[in-house]
Amino acid sequence: MVYLILVNVSLLLCYALYSIFLKKLTFFQLNRIYLLGAVIVSLLVPIGLFVDMPRGLIAEETLPNIDLNLFLGEEILLAPQADRAVSMQDILQVVYWIGVGLALLWLCFRCSRVLTLLRSGNNTFSFAFFRSVVLADQVSDNRVIAAHEQIHVEQGHSYDLVFVELVRVFNWFNPVLLRYLKELKFQHECIADEESSVDRVAYAELLVAQAMQVEQNHFFHGFSQKSFLKNRIVMLFKDKTQNRYKFLYLSVAPVLGLTLLSTLLFNSSNAKSMVHDIENKVAQTTMVTSSQDTTKTQREATDEKQKIFTATEVNPEPIGGMANFRKWIGENYSYPQEAIDAEVKGQIIISFIVEADGALTNFKLIKDLGYGTGEAALDLLRKAEKWMPGVQNGRKVRVAYTLPITLDLEGEKKG
Repeated sequence: MVYLILVNVSLLLCYALYSIFLKKLTFFQLNRIYLLGAVIVSLLVPIGLFVDMPRGLIAEETLPNIDLNLFLGEEILLAPQADRAVSMQDILQVVYWIGVGLALLWLCFRCSRVLTLLRSGNNTFSFAFFRSVVLADQVSDNRVIAAHEQIHVEQGHSYDLVFVELVRVFNWFNPVLLRYLKELKFQHECIADEESSVDRVAYAELLVAQAMQVEQNHFFHGFSQKSFLKNRIVMLFKDKTQNRYKFLYLSVAPVLGLTLLSTLLFNSSNAKSMVHDIENKVAQTTMVTSSQDTTKTQREATDEKQKIFTATEVNPEPIGGMANFRKWIGENYSYPQEAIDAEVKGQIIISFIVEADGALTNFKLIKDLGYGTGEAALDLLRKAEKWMPGVQNGRKVRVAYTLPITLDLEGEKKG
């Protein structure tokens, strides 16, 4: 959910910059590149929030190798699923995927209409779609129209539109993507107009003559469309923008730099904790589906908080992620000298509970290697910071974890 929010905020910001600085310029190819680039950057940049970024080069290991593999215990019974509450997060997910499904069906329907036009053979207007050029019967010998449509084919304009249409399927709730489509298609038409028009007056007359017969469809490039007609003619006769105005495209650089910097800043323990808290607040907003009274529901909620889960809808995790938790243990575990002398290696297993407030409690040493190795691990884990708690049925709950720690002196010997 957070990823979708970041993507769509970026799309809105990039389109606002386009509307303010670039829309009226006659650098049609640069505008096309900008619009496509804005969509791609908006999709890719927020991914950095969910990737553990390297925190600098790690010095050569001086401690024994500690390998953590997290898995859930099986000795605790799961809570019953009766009278389950539906969280707001569940509802939003269902609504989102229903929207995606409907948007995909609409996309397929429009594709089928284009394919029907290609197969019909009864052509009342001219258009291009991927590698196909269709000329209207009455202008089949018009070289200007044929040249115009061929430019769309050669430059792959249909690929641009299909790409944005697919992005729109997964971001169906954002109307700005419709503006991206219209502006991108307008730039395509201006590119083709610029390259195929020799006599601008005659070309404009041809556009007007053809405008009344063209079907509206975002997928193919019709030679003349009423929605673009006025602006295309204006651009056709407009003086070319001087090259010195290309510096306006540099106005995007600070925004992209700020976005990248924000990604790096948010890729931290505190930021990820904040994102997790936002998601938890949404998950905690619930709608009770049980027909029983509120008192019983509240009592069951209290009972649920006391239960210990081995699997939850939102699993608990260390603040900053498991990778940082591994690193913290590796840097702070004190390997007992007795164990070093005895060349002990193997696996320690420790169980504990992540409480509803994220605290780690009830530590138990399930498997020990002796020589103080288990006690050293217990002492360290008791100093660990609170985790982000697990969430079940929209509520923070207690979760049982079993943590194996593999100790091996080989890494130290080789060093």
